[in-house]
Amino acid sequence: MTRPVILTACVNGGRPDAAELNPNLPVSPEAIAAAVAEAAKLGAAVAHIHVRDPATGLPSNDIGLWHETVGLIRAAGTNILLNLSASMDGLLVLDDAAGFAPAEDTTLRPAAGRADHVLALTPEIGTIDCGTFALGQAIHVARMGDLREMARLYGEKGIRAEVECFDFGHLEVARKLAAEGAFGPTPFMQICLGTGYGGAPATPAALAAMHERIPDGAVWAAFAAGEDNLWVMREAVAGGGHVRAGLEDALFDAAGKPTTNAALLTSAVETIRSAGGRPATPAEARAILGLPARA
Repeated sequence: MTRPVILTACVNGGRPDAAELNPNLPVSPEAIAAAVAEAAKLGAAVAHIHVRDPATGLPSNDIGLWHETVGLIRAAGTNILLNLSASMDGLLVLDDAAGFAPAEDTTLRPAAGRADHVLALTPEIGTIDCGTFALGQAIHVARMGDLREMARLYGEKGIRAEVECFDFGHLEVARKLAAEGAFGPTPFMQICLGTGYGGAPATPAALAAMHERIPDGAVWAAFAAGEDNLWVMREAVAGGGHVRAGLEDALFDAAGKPTTNAALLTSAVETIRSAGGRPATPAEARAILGLPARA
């Protein structure tokens, strides 16, 4: 039998200009819930979501939008594992003119504040960005204490951390925390390539180097931004990993035109099958990740 491969649908993401660049991006709670339902029908076992301000299209971390969006998904009875992003409130922006004091657009909050929507809504999975890195003039802050605290809070609620590693050093941090038992008996690690955040490039050498450092016993996945995701998905399936696809990672098709979640997920399913796997069901994804069966 072919190996079940977890396909995560990353339906919208947190890129500020994404809604301007692609009118197909789900923005409202209703549109996000519809995109998740569509993803489930197309073969995704996990939905990774952000929320956005319906009036502006900009990324948001408003707790009310989170409750509304997740409430709609659950009310629809969509059979899919939820993976909520907790990356929004970790940014430090320094005001050079004010002696490097935090600027007004700093969003930095303690670990519990960054993850308050995840802890309140208790999805199957919540993200942890495993490393401090620059985002232009902003800095995403992820100290060891922050990471340990987020992992502890998730663990107390039975939420599996998806540990996102954008660079080789992030993976070394993740290895240390995994060895401490921070992520439980089955860590879930995501290799993130070519994102433009100053992290690892989308090259075969980078993927191979990071894959080699995945800890024993961990479940791992990999993706790359844009068209590189096609070959990364093939390599991940061949190497025993899992994959993700959606408008968070690719806003345009090969011709440079706005694409859709449906097109990206259909292509991902074809890639999984051509590489010798098949899309895992949500129940299989639960078993792979060591999560309890759905009540």
